[in-house]
Amino acid sequence: MSQKFRPLILIVACLIMVACVAGAVLISRAVSKPVSTQSLSQTLMTPTSRNLSLQPEAARVNRRLGNRFNSSAKTDTTVTGILRIGASQYSVTTIRHLDQSRELVDLLLPEKQLSWDETDGVKATASVLTRAERLLAERLILDTADHFVLAQLRGASYLTVARNLRPDDAGDDYKGPLWTVVRLSEPQRSDDKGPLSAWRLYYINAATELIDRIVCELDGRRIETTIQWAEQNGEQVPARLKWTTQGETLMEFETTAFRQTK
Repeated sequence: MSQKFRPLILIVACLIMVACVAGAVLISRAVSKPVSTQSLSQTLMTPTSRNLSLQPEAARVNRRLGNRFNSSAKTDTTVTGILRIGASQYSVTTIRHLDQSRELVDLLLPEKQLSWDETDGVKATASVLTRAERLLAERLILDTADHFVLAQLRGASYLTVARNLRPDDAGDDYKGPLWTVVRLSEPQRSDDKGPLSAWRLYYINAATELIDRIVCELDGRRIETTIQWAEQNGEQVPARLKWTTQGETLMEFETTAFRQTK
């Protein structure tokens, strides 16, 4: 070996040895230092921040509704109104609780209280839930624009099936509303806690960006919900809702009070 390159080779060898020793020390420290399972558990258990911009159509409706879901703080929305079923009418209150990542709805009926969340579905307080009560709760809780916006938090799937849709019988001179139709499908579950209707079609008015109509299927029947809107203190409120099937009116709801609290 040339005397000229021997010092250089010795220097390089020394540097390699120092690097190996330093690496061994760092690896030893990393292995010996225990991982905090508490901090890991806290990281996994911490709810994610509310994100209602995941689905473009739902985000657009959310902006049009107002500000009730635009805060990351806990929010309660209370809607009180008159429910008409046939010749009977009842006072009904819906309270939608929303924190960073979870939605809970209380439904106050005459002499009974029901609730809904994504884990347990519809439940009755201090009584056995009947099928009629479950149907009523799903109509009032899920057939809403609020549900369309907040279903993002539960991982529901959104599929735009039509844009600029017109009625089937619209002529060439039609000047009425056009709709964007979005199919919302609930996450699949292995129990019976999920909604009785696994999907809903939401007809979003292209001009107002509000939902005019909601369609679902139950027991082989098509159920259609129509919504009339009114503005109250900068919020778009569903003034009237009407549920029909095959031309028959199932029930109607008229809002008499709307309130938000944090």
